[in-house]
Amino acid sequence: MRRCQRSPLPFRGDGDGGSGLGNPFLKVWRLLPVGLALCLLPGCGGDTLTAPVFAPEETAQRAMAEYDTNHDGYLDAKELERCPALKHSLESMDQNNDKRLSADEIAGRIKVYQESEVALKHVGCSVLLDNKPLEGATVTYVPEKFMGSSIKPASGVSDARGYVTLLVEGEKLPGVQPGLYRVQVSKKNASGQETIPARYNQDTILGAEVYPRKVRNREAHAEASGDFRLTSKSK
Repeated sequence: MRRCQRSPLPFRGDGDGGSGLGNPFLKVWRLLPVGLALCLLPGCGGDTLTAPVFAPEETAQRAMAEYDTNHDGYLDAKELERCPALKHSLESMDQNNDKRLSADEIAGRIKVYQESEVALKHVGCSVLLDNKPLEGATVTYVPEKFMGSSIKPASGVSDARGYVTLLVEGEKLPGVQPGLYRVQVSKKNASGQETIPARYNQDTILGAEVYPRKVRNREAHAEASGDFRLTSKSK
């Protein structure tokens, strides 16, 4: 995904018309002294990032093939239980409010990712266990299989406040590629045993969408997609 060319601007704007006002890294860029800015011109700074490759219709068809078990052309509530990411984003992706998703609705969402040309987006991520910050837990955003091989996992370890800086493997700047993810939270003890219930890792019920544009109204819940409140109680 990297280009040989170098550039000071690793991100396209997050849905704000390319101004970069929604991106904290680009805000910092605007405040850089002229001398430092010149040092970051092509050939002097970090590697350029390119947006992932998306195929909206193909992605939607793969999602339907994987989860549409009754072959009626829709993903209903029962079928979405098997796909945490789509379940998480049902409200914002369901254009006709019928409480299910069609291939066209999924393809339409993927097309937004494609048109945004965003390479990485900062995700505010935190994890609580029984309402207390969970320190030392590894949080991994695992792309849903139907997203294709262009989308890479991102992970990070929670600090004492439960905050996590997510980083795509091989990248130097924090952020996650736009897409639909199942989220795994893991913390092992000194013996290597998992201390977090399987429903949050191996059999995760956690899902998230990294949406490249600013959200509106009913999509507002997506901005909290990186806040995970876990419980140790059995369900």
